[in-house]
Amino acid sequence: MIGQSIQKWDALDKARGAFPYPSDLHRDHCVHLRVLRAGRAHARIVSINTDAARQAPGVVRILTHADIPGLNSFGLIAPDQPVLCHDRVRFCGDAVALVVAESEQEARHACKLIHVEYENLAALLDARQALAPDAPQIGPNGNLCHEVDLGFGDVDAALEASDHVVRLTYSTGRQEHAFLEPEAGIAWRDEKQRIAITCGGQNPFADQKQIAAILGVPLEQVHVSHPPMGGAFGGKEDLNVQAHLALAVHATGRPARYVYEREESIGYSVKRHRFEVDVAVGCDAMGRLTGFRASLLADTGAYMTLGPAVLVLAAEHASGPYRFQASRIEGKAVHTNTGNASAFRGFGNPQVILGIEQAMDALAAKCGMNPVDFRVQNLLRGGDRAGAGHIVRNDVTLPRLIAAARNGPLLRALGAETLRPDEDGKLRATGFAFVWQGFGLGAGAEPGSSITLRRDANGQFWLDCSSADLGEGNLSAFQQIAASGLGCAAHDIGLDIGTTDNTNSWSTNASRSVVVTGNAVAKAARQLAARIDAGENGALEKTAHFAPYFPEKLTLGAPHVGYSYGIQAVRIALDTATVNVTVEEVETWLDAGTVINPDGVTGQIEGGLAQGLGFALSEDLVQHEGRVLNNRFSSYILPTIRDVPVDVRVHLINHPDASNPLGARGIAEVGLTPAAAAIANALARCLRHRFEQFPITPEAILPVMEKALS
Repeated sequence: MIGQSIQKWDALDKARGAFPYPSDLHRDHCVHLRVLRAGRAHARIVSINTDAARQAPGVVRILTHADIPGLNSFGLIAPDQPVLCHDRVRFCGDAVALVVAESEQEARHACKLIHVEYENLAALLDARQALAPDAPQIGPNGNLCHEVDLGFGDVDAALEASDHVVRLTYSTGRQEHAFLEPEAGIAWRDEKQRIAITCGGQNPFADQKQIAAILGVPLEQVHVSHPPMGGAFGGKEDLNVQAHLALAVHATGRPARYVYEREESIGYSVKRHRFEVDVAVGCDAMGRLTGFRASLLADTGAYMTLGPAVLVLAAEHASGPYRFQASRIEGKAVHTNTGNASAFRGFGNPQVILGIEQAMDALAAKCGMNPVDFRVQNLLRGGDRAGAGHIVRNDVTLPRLIAAARNGPLLRALGAETLRPDEDGKLRATGFAFVWQGFGLGAGAEPGSSITLRRDANGQFWLDCSSADLGEGNLSAFQQIAASGLGCAAHDIGLDIGTTDNTNSWSTNASRSVVVTGNAVAKAARQLAARIDAGENGALEKTAHFAPYFPEKLTLGAPHVGYSYGIQAVRIALDTATVNVTVEEVETWLDAGTVINPDGVTGQIEGGLAQGLGFALSEDLVQHEGRVLNNRFSSYILPTIRDVPVDVRVHLINHPDASNPLGARGIAEVGLTPAAAAIANALARCLRHRFEQFPITPEAILPVMEKALS
């Protein structure tokens, strides 16, 4: 069963439009919510007048900070973001008041009648200015959210002694998750008189803890359910609709429904962190790497969210899977008034791989070496010290991928680029990048997962776990793992999942589900099968826990217990008439460890690639004084199906990972992470130029192209 491609458990219902997503859910006598947002980047609240709104047709309640019975703040790491602001707003999306009405239209109308008097404060809109002595102070502890300092050895001496040094400075965009289903959910009082919330989210227990604190009630009085939803990609880890739904039910006693409008979702939800990066990478005359230095500045926005964790992962991965004599990686995450940044597929790695992978190409050129050969001779091996300072305990399996990748048509085409357009007026070039991506939550942060497998009195097997399915198919993988241990078909495993009534398997994030939760499933299946084989009859159940072992800890969240490895190559075409870049072919070679469902892995790589194309070439939020200007899909430029190449080839070359009994690796992010670096390297071969701003737009390419062709 493990290693076979099977149909996902929910595929038929989704294909025929019968699957109920959170945004489809209704209950009788529902009230509808609308949040009044600040609409300004930084201001003091002088007064809030809700009199006119309370008298508007259909209004049931208007809630402000004074109506919150418990803690008026939330956050995954620290509760620093107000549920409803009372004294100050720190970004345009801050919630100031909550309208509860009989219909969405009436709630929207009443929002316009609330009058808030503000005293505007100086806004901080540039991360580089955040640490200046005269910068406006945003957080209670200033503008520095988190900092990290990793590495080993004397990097100054190593770089000074280098025969070649490449220095790169660049910045990345603020990318929107763009899930098809926006933030959505319903809430009501259930038969146990709990406040029950069903919504799109990634960890029901984390939500439950925050909501109970906001309501000022014990945990057992809050029930959270995360059914399969229309995408998340990290963007639904933070609370979105949950707290406001809970407050509405608490205040009115009636069921409540809240679905973000698309402009609200794009304008105010969490995003990928904008990074500013400086790197210096050295090598000797023979192409052996010497020193690596990186300075990372991440804009985490108004509140902490997961900013510290993103920064730590970025710092851990910044030097790539390469061996250095010395390394220094310094990073800061700072607060600004530009919005909130949090988890997004890749979790900081796409922003930093741009530095190391472009530098590897540039150094290879200085040494007169093939860029693949240059990387190969500098790869980490088991027992080596990585740039962040930790020992890599298990083999770096990229050499297993390289032989196959060299035989592919794209890597064979390296070096064939010219500055002459083809007959169709397009310049074509190949680029590639190596990638490593840690899976799981990292040292000191990974709690492990627990699950329960049951056989009921009728002989039906059930998997009981709190894991949410974001659309990636983790539940089908769990069914396969359980079935392999129990000797049945995957679809014989019923699912009881996604709620705080289930066994706590913790979060669906960080490419951890199949590795951590999957190993707990395998363990429970073995133990339950042993009881059945011993002749036990009737209803049975077995709960199992799995947590990976971390031999060392650099800092909270680093290093990771294991890594996935890949090589991604792209063939681009630059149209000299329109200045549009098209990716025509992609080859990805991936070590996914023990593969549970090959089609599922391939789908993850293809979907990640599409997001990587947007990160590389088109996606960035445009802001003016902290307000998002392109808050619709008509103006926020997403890749469409026409932008994704027809020819996408995914090659799985699998080597079981030593960090877990299943031998699995997390693969949800490695399709996205290297895409921008591979495209940047292709453009550099095409134009002999390195760009300093991502995404790389036609406006940036045009003057470079004209100069190159002149």
